[in-house]
Amino acid sequence: MAPRLETIVQHIGSLPTLPSVLLRVNDLVNNPKSSALQLSRVIMEDQALTVRLLRLVNSPFYGFPRRIATVTEALTILGFNQVRNLLLTVTVVDLLGAEETADFSPMRLWQHSVGTAVAGSLIAKRIGHEDREELFVAGLLHDVGKLVEFQVARKFFLQALQVVKVRDLLLRDAEQEVFGYSHDQVGRLLGEQWKLPVRLGEAIACHHRPDLAQAAKREAAIIHLADILSRALGLGSGGDDAVPPLSLEAWQRLRLPEASLAGLMKELEEQYEEAQGLLLQRAPTQPGSTEQLSHVS
Repeated sequence: MAPRLETIVQHIGSLPTLPSVLLRVNDLVNNPKSSALQLSRVIMEDQALTVRLLRLVNSPFYGFPRRIATVTEALTILGFNQVRNLLLTVTVVDLLGAEETADFSPMRLWQHSVGTAVAGSLIAKRIGHEDREELFVAGLLHDVGKLVEFQVARKFFLQALQVVKVRDLLLRDAEQEVFGYSHDQVGRLLGEQWKLPVRLGEAIACHHRPDLAQAAKREAAIIHLADILSRALGLGSGGDDAVPPLSLEAWQRLRLPEASLAGLMKELEEQYEEAQGLLLQRAPTQPGSTEQLSHVS
């Protein structure tokens, strides 16, 4: 019998936690009395994280007109929330890397997630959303629940993949049959453990059912469409080859002209390779990288 969602919750505790530096940054960002100097001092305690942050903000992908030389400057130009989101971006792929297997490729899932992240950022730009970085992170993490299932309940996750293969279902539908719940619900739980902002967590949790979102209806609609565009272009793999149906309510909420989709998808293809190079080059995929995790039998 597949583990209940409550059991998955218990085993989420065996997954890697966010670095202490990032947790402290999150606490400071949530404190209105925090200063840029305080934040920069905490971030610079982790030299590798600092280097990756500055490399990302100075990449052509973000396209700032001049070089950002210091963490304090990044905080001043981008704002606290955006820097926190970028730090989460450069951390999480490394954190939840897993070994490649014959039945499932975590790297191909991350490739799909990068495609969704880029698409989410581009859609946010098109509709004038105020926080493109948050949508980038939401896209990157939208399928993180699949990695949780793979790492702590592998036997049942592989059963769901077999159902997908035999019956040509969406993985989410196969998960519902095998587990009784799906990766978007698991992703919500991981977001709560990591103390992600409510709007970000809800965009992850509701990307298949944006109509269920409460605090982040527009954000969930963006990631819903971004996931579909990434799948339609075949960027990586979410574990199945199907393209989910588009929610009419989500489409109407975004108010995107249908004629803009061709240009949006072209821009997505152009930016995808660069984003993939920035984010996936250090993702750990070595065999044995998850041996320390406890598995649900």
